[in-house]
Amino acid sequence: MEFLPAPDRLDPPLGEVHVWQLKPESAQEPSSKAALRQVLARYLEEGPGEIELTAGEHGKPRLAGEQLHFNLSHSEALALIAICGNREVGVDVERIKPGRDLIALAERALLPADAAAIKEAPEAEREATFYRRWACHEARLKCLGSGIGSLPPPNSPPVVVETLTVDPEYAAAVAVTGTELPPLRGWTFDSPHPENG
Repeated sequence: MEFLPAPDRLDPPLGEVHVWQLKPESAQEPSSKAALRQVLARYLEEGPGEIELTAGEHGKPRLAGEQLHFNLSHSEALALIAICGNREVGVDVERIKPGRDLIALAERALLPADAAAIKEAPEAEREATFYRRWACHEARLKCLGSGIGSLPPPNSPPVVVETLTVDPEYAAAVAVTGTELPPLRGWTFDSPHPENG
C-alpha cells in the first residue's frame, strides 16, 4: 500500500479502510490528537473543533455519533490513523528497539502460536518476526476494543489483520472486523494547524 497526499474532503470509506500516516511533527501527543480531529473532519461535515469524541469501555476513542470507526496509534516519530465507515478497525505501530529479550516478552504477552513462531524464527529474522506479530496482536485488540496487554475476549467477532509497510525502523498492522480484508488506501497527513482544533 502506498501513502499518497490526501484530498481535503473524502467520503466515509464503506467497503475499504483508509490508513493515514502522520509526519513526525504530527505524530506526538497532543499533536496526534489534533491531527486525528483534522483527519476525521475531512470525512464529516464538521470542523475539527466541533468533533465530539467519547471513550469505550477500555478507553478506545469513538465518535459520539459513530458515523465512522477509527483508531490511532503512535510510536516515537510515527503515527497511524485507520478509518472505516462500516466496520470496527484497529491499528498499531511499533518502533523496533534492539537488545530486548523478545522470546520472554512474547511468552508473557502474546498468544502461544505467536510466541512459538518467534522462538522458532532464525536469529537473523527474530526481531522482525516479533515486532510484526506484536503489531498484529495489538491491532487486533484495539479493533475489538479490548484492553492493551490482554487477550482477545471469548466469543469476540472474527478479525482479519494485515501488516503494513512503513518506515523500516517500525512495524505496523491494521485490523478490521470480518473474515475478509477490504481494500486498503493510504494517505499522508501534514502538520495539524493548532488554530483549527
